[in-house]
Amino acid sequence: DSIDLIAADPRQAEVEAGEWARFGGGAPARHCYALALVVTGAPSRAIDELLGIAAEEPDLEDPERADILGQAGNLLVQEGDMVTANVVAAQALRMDAKNPTALALRARLKLDAGEPRAAIRDLDAALQARPGVVDFLILRSTAHRQLSQFVEARDDAAFASEQAPKDAQVWLERGLAESALNDKVAARDSFLEAIALDREGPVSYTHLTL
Repeated sequence: DSIDLIAADPRQAEVEAGEWARFGGGAPARHCYALALVVTGAPSRAIDELLGIAAEEPDLEDPERADILGQAGNLLVQEGDMVTANVVAAQALRMDAKNPTALALRARLKLDAGEPRAAIRDLDAALQARPGVVDFLILRSTAHRQLSQFVEARDDAAFASEQAPKDAQVWLERGLAESALNDKVAARDSFLEAIALDREGPVSYTHLTL
């Protein structure tokens, strides 16, 4: 399985998916190749590949193209290219106005622009289509927290931690919401979990002075 190989040996997956694509594997092969590029630390090449798939592969339906554009847009956000990410999000939503990946991308961009209410509207729609997606839940938790809606923020982060208990970012967001609610014991436990999962990550022991 290509996804299993990406997880186990991403460089080998990159080689095999590249060969598969060259020998007529089409969109599935190119998509696996792009995912392998992300894991091996080549996001710019992955973005180019994803945009190429969306533009060039003749057998894709519009919802699939929108999904792939949404993935490219999220990588653009990670690379700090918000201008292009906004263009890609708009293109994806023209193809499929209800596409969850594209809606979540637009929500991410709305959060960056200081518009958490608009972000929540998009994330509500994305989560209605795909309940329990951890990235969507964490984005919505962040948006709620920015609006001082701390109970809602904690609930989204807690649900996300049930879905992805090994994700440090989930526990960080949960701890921030719990801290805002002055639940010091729960917040400390969440921050400790985040640190245990990613000692080089954004959580530091300064959070534990609560």
